[in-house]
Amino acid sequence: MSTLCHEFSKIGFTDQTVILCDQCEKEYHIGCLREHNLANLKKLPKGDWFCRNNCKRINSLLKNLLNREPETLSDDMLMFWREKQRSNKNHNSEADSNIEMKFVLLRGKSAARESRKLLTQTVKIFHEGFDPIIDSTSGRDFIPSMVYGRKIWSQDFAGMLCAMLTIDSKVVTAGTLRVFDEDIAELPIVATRKSNQGKGYFQLLFTCIEKVLSSLKIKKIVLPAADDARSMWTQKFGFELIAPDQLTELRQSCPAIMTFQGTSILQKELAR
Repeated sequence: MSTLCHEFSKIGFTDQTVILCDQCEKEYHIGCLREHNLANLKKLPKGDWFCRNNCKRINSLLKNLLNREPETLSDDMLMFWREKQRSNKNHNSEADSNIEMKFVLLRGKSAARESRKLLTQTVKIFHEGFDPIIDSTSGRDFIPSMVYGRKIWSQDFAGMLCAMLTIDSKVVTAGTLRVFDEDIAELPIVATRKSNQGKGYFQLLFTCIEKVLSSLKIKKIVLPAADDARSMWTQKFGFELIAPDQLTELRQSCPAIMTFQGTSILQKELAR
């Protein structure tokens, strides 16, 4: 569904009052919702509000996923990774057989205290791979705000998730992930610890992310790719460049999607 309206009012509760869907993050006028028979609100609801049943469904499923214990990767998932490691002459194949990797999904804003150390590690990994991404208005770095689910000026990252792969409670690779609705999810930043690069860890993490999104019946994932990384995403992970007309439509229907200077937006259709 595209945005219904554009003029906002902050004075009292009127037809021009704007309400935000707590899943897809689209904004709606109270009057427009009533006019399109989507909702007849007499006051701002307490707690979460969802513009559609699908947004409510996705939010509920995500909460269930976030409440689960970290998932230990199965031998089937690790089989290809172990084969790749055996081709490395300096690699200890015996150590591979005893390694235990876990897929962890956290919401920074509501992460338990014992999980926050993983978020701290994630911020360090991102800063290893990227310069600080500075908000021009506030001068603050976007990266910690995205990881911890904070608000920075006009950007609210409360819905941002962190997907990570851990070995012995140490994050080896991670990505920020946000699911908007059944049509689209985004993967704004990904990075692997420098000492673990080139070992296939991110391929495993991305497989886990695809598995999660497919279970939610999400149709597409998008991400911003620097020019020197575009071929990796297209050739290795199956992404393609979004056509200009599609990109315009995407930015209109989902303005909260992250874009960075010097990057192109890529997309991938997800298997159900």
